[in-house]
Amino acid sequence: MADIPIINAVIDLGTNTFNLLIAETSEPFSFRVLHEERIAVKMGRGGIHKDKLLPEAMERGLAALSLHDKNIQRYGASHVRVIATSAIRGASNRHEFTARVRDLFGWEMEIIDGNSEAEYIFRGTVNSLPPLQEKYLVVDIGGGSNEFILAEGDKILWKKSFNIGIARVLELFQLSDPPAPQEITEVEAWFNKHLHALDEICSVHQPGILVGCSGAFDTLMDILEGKEPDATVRKSSTFPLYEFHRIHSLLISVDKEKRCEIAGIDKNRVEMIIIATIFINFILCKLDIREMIHTHFSLKEGVMFEMTNNDIKNGLLC
Repeated sequence: MADIPIINAVIDLGTNTFNLLIAETSEPFSFRVLHEERIAVKMGRGGIHKDKLLPEAMERGLAALSLHDKNIQRYGASHVRVIATSAIRGASNRHEFTARVRDLFGWEMEIIDGNSEAEYIFRGTVNSLPPLQEKYLVVDIGGGSNEFILAEGDKILWKKSFNIGIARVLELFQLSDPPAPQEITEVEAWFNKHLHALDEICSVHQPGILVGCSGAFDTLMDILEGKEPDATVRKSSTFPLYEFHRIHSLLISVDKEKRCEIAGIDKNRVEMIIIATIFINFILCKLDIREMIHTHFSLKEGVMFEMTNNDIKNGLLC
């Protein structure tokens, strides 16, 4: 074991939020979280369907990275990985943003494809779960893309990233507040149109468990627990389906002002949670899911586990 703990940092540049994880890796194949923070940036706003990052979105992103950099410096992280996903990888002017990040912070941004994103999500998720005795479906709901990973034990059977993230839906559909039943039906039909590959694989393997990670699932768990959003590492816990359906019914029946009053709701997700809960309910019914598990671990934890393993390979940890 190393005498001096190694401190690493991961920044997940999502479409809606830039998420920071700083952790100490003093033991092989594990890490201790020192700091977590998520900052709303809405990188896709106004440009996601034009495959472009708008100037104001880049400025919001750089401002968030400046705040993250202060915490990285405060904790003395020796290695920083910056991972960019859907909104940035799909932008024709992404190299402009990449260059500005390099010039301001000295970080080389890693723009990963959908398959790599799903792989990292699974690496983070599987390390947070109890042993599961049947096939399960990991779902990560993002702003630009949604990732699905069909797994058994610690093995991936199938994975795919779909460009049907919540920010895309919000710009395509102008929903009433609260949404009308017909509008919900139209959104579900749009999701259904894009998910033929999911239908085919699940008709063969028939997963009974849905594992929801990060983002919207964190918000739903905060509502279930009735507490203010925080960055506490919770790993995994059962999310009773009857509780989800209760929360779903509540969210789609009240307007934005009333949603803001719900204990535990993340104010930065008060608009997006409507689309997210419609999507989750649609998937649960479509695939006849019998059990749902929430995990706090996702992409950034998957990258952090990889960094820990690389520290071992490089002889930095015994």
